[in-house]
Amino acid sequence: MNQEKVRARSEIVKLIRAWFDQCGFLEVHTPRLVGLPGQEPHLEPFWTEVVISNAKGEGRRAKSDAALITSPEYAMKKLLAEGMDKIYDLGPCFRNNEPWDGTHDPEFLMLEWYRRDAGLNEIMEDTESMIRFVAKESKNVILREVGATKDLPIGISAESFRRITMEAAFCEYLNVNLSSLLEDKQALVDLAISLDQTVGDEDSWDDIFFKIFLTHIEPRLGEQPTFLYRYPASMAALARRSEDDPRYAERVELYIGPFELANGFAELADPDEQRERFAEERELRSKLGKKTWSIDERLLSALPKMGNAAGIAFGVDRLVMLLTGSKSINDILPFSARERFDI
Repeated sequence: MNQEKVRARSEIVKLIRAWFDQCGFLEVHTPRLVGLPGQEPHLEPFWTEVVISNAKGEGRRAKSDAALITSPEYAMKKLLAEGMDKIYDLGPCFRNNEPWDGTHDPEFLMLEWYRRDAGLNEIMEDTESMIRFVAKESKNVILREVGATKDLPIGISAESFRRITMEAAFCEYLNVNLSSLLEDKQALVDLAISLDQTVGDEDSWDDIFFKIFLTHIEPRLGEQPTFLYRYPASMAALARRSEDDPRYAERVELYIGPFELANGFAELADPDEQRERFAEERELRSKLGKKTWSIDERLLSALPKMGNAAGIAFGVDRLVMLLTGSKSINDILPFSARERFDI
């Protein structure tokens, strides 16, 4: 732990709340313990058991599986469906089986916010404005506490953050037409092999795509603050498809320096399509030998009532690392995972 950076983290959290409060957002505290967490195949919840004693039942106890949330997304969408607008949740989230590589911790601080009658443009504008505000207002305390450079981190003081589609990124960095590969797995295989990637018989289109993307595109995106948006539809489980080309979906991620800071969607509101996607995710979890659970029917019922909504999840700890020049998440936390679990 670095005490000065822990103090800076506290100041940054206060400033985040100040930005949302002055922009008319309502802070909501959604449940951290739920019966049906997110279905993402590559995220692992922490599982436990809820036991409820019932005195009227002469000592009988009710038991139910429960999990710590990996994201407050499901609960916040249910609030949107109840008519709430411009809401944010800033609190701990939990993910098991994550790499301890200096940027992950099993318990981390997640900021997530949603707007009704909004799309990716509004969410990107929110994100950029919030980061600029926090970076500017925290500059003095960071200088005082940790002696960081007087300059703002890479590109934050620039006129605007770059916005680039996934298709344009493939063209810029690889001189490849991504659209021509969307329904041609063999062509994608050939591209991967030409880029010295190993391709196995069991690799899906998405698997091969990410081998290319993570090696040849993602490491270059943070050279200036960059919103990467409009992903292939198979990679946006809760995002709606693009109106002009349903092979793509309205998903966005933000990269600054070495960090992927945010992941957002123009939200899918079609319960039938969402059910199909959840079923596919459950099938993939089962194929990978992972625990599966029921689909959240209350969420599906809520989706049509959300309206034309958009939302984004934002890694607060990574923003703190960026603004304080920290190499490891352990520098900004009062207690590291290794201290807490003696691993």
